[in-house]
Amino acid sequence: MRARVPSHPGPVRAVRAQRALRSAAFPILGLFLLLGSWGCGEEGEEDPLLILAASDLQFALGELVPIWEERMGISVDVVLGSTGNLATQLRHGAPGDLFFAADEEFIDVLIAAGSVEPGSRTVYALGRLALVSPPGNNPPATLGDLGDPRWDPVALANPEHAPYGRVARQALVSQGQWNTIRERVVFGENIAQAYQLVRTGNAAAGIVALSLVEGVAEGSAPFVAVPREAHLPLVQVAGILMDSPRRQEALAFLEFVMSEEGQGILARFGFDPPEMGRAVR
Repeated sequence: MRARVPSHPGPVRAVRAQRALRSAAFPILGLFLLLGSWGCGEEGEEDPLLILAASDLQFALGELVPIWEERMGISVDVVLGSTGNLATQLRHGAPGDLFFAADEEFIDVLIAAGSVEPGSRTVYALGRLALVSPPGNNPPATLGDLGDPRWDPVALANPEHAPYGRVARQALVSQGQWNTIRERVVFGENIAQAYQLVRTGNAAAGIVALSLVEGVAEGSAPFVAVPREAHLPLVQVAGILMDSPRRQEALAFLEFVMSEEGQGILARFGFDPPEMGRAVR
């Protein structure tokens, strides 16, 4: 069955592959399980390619995965979550074939731990931040505007394990706003949950992944892009899991993401192209 992606970002959803279901020893940290959902094959079918990915990729993978499945005739399961939580699972032996992290640090830690193949380390995109507000409202024009008490609360991803939360905090510090608004900040466990707080009106504004802003790919989204120079580059890196039973398929999917077509899809969702060369070899 082809993988499906929800049509709008809500609380982070996860796809649970049959392999993951059979591995009850590994807790799913910070994820909500959507049973009977994307890409769960019938009994007796070959296990699907299992991709773990940062939640900022929710909509981009929603385009990439079906194209690749149709061309390759291989089913895909996707698990979305905060990069830090997913990396923790993988470090403790959770199953998977390919990991798309929102920050290079987590891939490098997994390489050092022997969980990710060093030669597969691939910079696939640079993440961008956006200022947003609930539907029907104009977002803050600048990070400095968040100092106005009317923006209460402000939603961010948890910077302890979500890279987008970390760079959002960096951006606020760089603009001298962190100490002003820190008592008004509410945290989502990952960037998709932070955006959901804004979409539902439970936050007056948010700093979220541009890739999750509804309508970005169609050019119709109300948002204000956070200047790139406001924070350190969010270098997004992928790697193949050392114990992957489907290494060749994982490599093929990664090469598709790095192709002109794959990079074009990522660009439509607000990702910047990688500044480093391909590391697939």
